[in-house]
Amino acid sequence: MIYLKSRHRSVGLLTASLGLALLIGTAGPALAHVGYVTLDTTNGVVSSVDRTAASNAGWIAGQSATTWANSHDQRFFTFNLPDTMTIDFTITGTNTNGNGLLNPGYSILAGTVPGGSHDGAGAIPGGEFVPSSYVGSLTGFASWSPFAGTNDEIDAANGATPLTTAHWGTYRSNADVTMANNGLSLAVPGVASTMTFTGLSGSNASGASVSGQYTLGAGIYSLVVGGANPFNLATYLADAIATNGDYTTPSAALTAYNADRLARTFNLQFSAVPIPAAVYLFGSGLIGLVGLARRKMKATA
Repeated sequence: MIYLKSRHRSVGLLTASLGLALLIGTAGPALAHVGYVTLDTTNGVVSSVDRTAASNAGWIAGQSATTWANSHDQRFFTFNLPDTMTIDFTITGTNTNGNGLLNPGYSILAGTVPGGSHDGAGAIPGGEFVPSSYVGSLTGFASWSPFAGTNDEIDAANGATPLTTAHWGTYRSNADVTMANNGLSLAVPGVASTMTFTGLSGSNASGASVSGQYTLGAGIYSLVVGGANPFNLATYLADAIATNGDYTTPSAALTAYNADRLARTFNLQFSAVPIPAAVYLFGSGLIGLVGLARRKMKATA
């Protein structure tokens, strides 16, 4: 797998760093397991997709090595490149539902996770059939996390080893991501897989739009979009912690948390163009000639 970064442009912070979607409303808090939207990679075709992302802080939360992020606050897209191609895309917050402007961030990962994956996979009774190896590899959710109910199963799978982390969720926007979905039965168990972070990501913490252009090798990729506003993250995280893990009993903290998670609309414009073989070979040959020249210079010296 090769990742050939061509060019990236954004306004604001830059870091070079299928399934069933269960979506409840776009006017209220959004809640969704991972459900991929497939982007067209036919040469010359521009995909224009309107979607939502919960909160304005999903992407930036995933930058934290301490809390990680709730995957339900992201929107997942996938694209399949049959050969080396240059992808070009722009993500624009649109606020068509009046819930506030999305300050977008994105990350590109190689591969996908199973459709229907979610942070709480493995919790009894919903995840009895999630692979025990997956549950055992988890290191725990914070007591205030919506997925803290999975901690008993994580400890049991680890032989009652004390939990060692306090994660919000299982998504990261700057690292590899492993997730699983719930199995239906012993005969139809859940599936777990890992997406590999390509090192390609970008964000606009204060504006409405971010763009990227990259040359990538053949393969299946995930483009994951979420909010990138650090001030919204601070409020959102504080309100989540204030719930003390109770996301069912009405409270001021829960009301504030749900307001933080209101779905924000955005548009994605995406296209992919093949790299002509002659150009690719020429570039490879040029790199080889440069290397040869350097070796000759060293030998002369």
